[in-house]
Amino acid sequence: MPRQTAHPSDQSPIGTPIAEDIQASLDDVETRTEHKRLAPFEALARLVIMRRAALGISQQQLAERMHTTASAISRIESGQHATNTRTLIRLAEALDAHAVLGFEYGPAAKPQRELVVL
Repeated sequence: MPRQTAHPSDQSPIGTPIAEDIQASLDDVETRTEHKRLAPFEALARLVIMRRAALGISQQQLAERMHTTASAISRIESGQHATNTRTLIRLAEALDAHAVLGFEYGPAAKPQRELVVL
């Protein structure tokens, strides 16, 4: 028996929107946990990419400023890996910036923050 295909009007020609895929994946507990774990690293990656772009330098040039490899910069910019404090300091210096670390505590609606420049 021939296989039936969906009617063309039943499917989007470009697939499902990414937002739907993300939302569906967050329904899975393991995926949601991993997403929460990676969120700070992804936020750092966005900051690094934006600052590097503002300076008009490549990953290779940033790597040279940090005395490391372009693959190390790529790992940081992937947002999938933790970065230690010493690397954050070197990264900030290479981006003509300062690394800031701190703690946030108290009520979520009005948290208190204490920060230190590294």
